[in-house]
Amino acid sequence: MMAAQTTEKRQDEHFVIRPNQSLSWRGAQVFFSAAAIVTLTVAIMFAMKGAWLILPFAGLEILALGACLYMCARKNTECEVIHISEEFVRVERGRRYANQCVEFKRHWLQVNLKRNKLSWYPSRLTISSMGREIEIGASLLDEERATLAQALQYKLAN
Repeated sequence: MMAAQTTEKRQDEHFVIRPNQSLSWRGAQVFFSAAAIVTLTVAIMFAMKGAWLILPFAGLEILALGACLYMCARKNTECEVIHISEEFVRVERGRRYANQCVEFKRHWLQVNLKRNKLSWYPSRLTISSMGREIEIGASLLDEERATLAQALQYKLAN
């Protein structure tokens, strides 16, 4: 998902890129709780019938599900912000704060949308300047990536 914001200065613009978060953290907690209750209920019923060995495997299943949900929720909170000012283009990445920041001179910047020869493989959107290159919008769909490339090229040309 991409959103563009313009500041008071006519030249300053921000593009905020976030992954599509189909399940919120609260939704993940509710789903995990429901799945754990159902799994433990079935496992306890089998354990009462004499198949006690199912309990450790049910516990491992719940642990694996919880770990996967946590990793997906953590990945969905990552964000990219592209700041375009009169002289510089800055790309910041992080979750709560920017833990990676790359800055380019605006006048030398090139926006490249590289489509793969294999149709099922996603395209790559990169910005490069003076030998440095960084990929942006990796969490976007191909159509959104193409729209972002056009918007960046338009903004950099003006």
